[in-house]
Amino acid sequence: MISLLRGNIVQKSLGKVVVDVNGVGYGVTVPLSTYYRLPEQGIEVVLEIHTQMKDSGIELFGFLTQDEKTVFTILIGVSGVGPKVATNILSNISPSEFATAITSGDLAKRKIAGIGPKMASRLMTELKDKVLTFQPSSEIHSKSGIVEDVISALMNLGYKRQEIDERISELEEITSNESNLEVALRECLKVMRKG
Repeated sequence: MISLLRGNIVQKSLGKVVVDVNGVGYGVTVPLSTYYRLPEQGIEVVLEIHTQMKDSGIELFGFLTQDEKTVFTILIGVSGVGPKVATNILSNISPSEFATAITSGDLAKRKIAGIGPKMASRLMTELKDKVLTFQPSSEIHSKSGIVEDVISALMNLGYKRQEIDERISELEEITSNESNLEVALRECLKVMRKG
C-alpha cells in the first residue's frame, strides 16, 4: 500500500494532481482543501496517501495533513460512504470543524452537497464515538488562514496578484464571515468578476 508520496507536481486540475516520484507519475485525487494549498507545478510536495483497491485498479487519494487523511479513513468506514463522498465532505469542511459538527449534532446544518438530513444523521450516530478520540493537530481553514487559501485559489485560476490586491478588503470581509472554503471562493469569484 502507498501511504505517502514525495515528489514534484507535474500536472494539476481541479481535484486531481499528478506527482512525479523518481520518474513515475502518480495520479492522485485530492479534496479542494488540499488542492487549493498545493504548490505550483515543478515544486516538491508531500502528500499523505490513502490507497483504494478497486476492480478496475488502484486509486490514490492525497491529503496535505494527517488530520484530513484520518477523517477520510473514518468516513469511508461508514456503510454507504465511498471515497467520492468523503472527498466531497473534506472539500467543504475542515477536520476539526467536522469533529465539532459530529459531536454537537450540527452536521445537517452545514449544508454540504451530497449530504442530506438522513446521511448527516447516520454519520452523527455512527461517528460520534470515533471523533471523540480524534484530536485534530492542525486547522486548515482557520479564520485567519482562509483568505490566503482564497488568494492562492484565485491565482491558480489565472487572476494576477495585483488584481486580487485591488479587491483585498472585499475578499477579507467575505472570508472573515465564511469558514467554508468552497463557499468563500464562490463569493470571492463574484467580486473578482465585477472587475
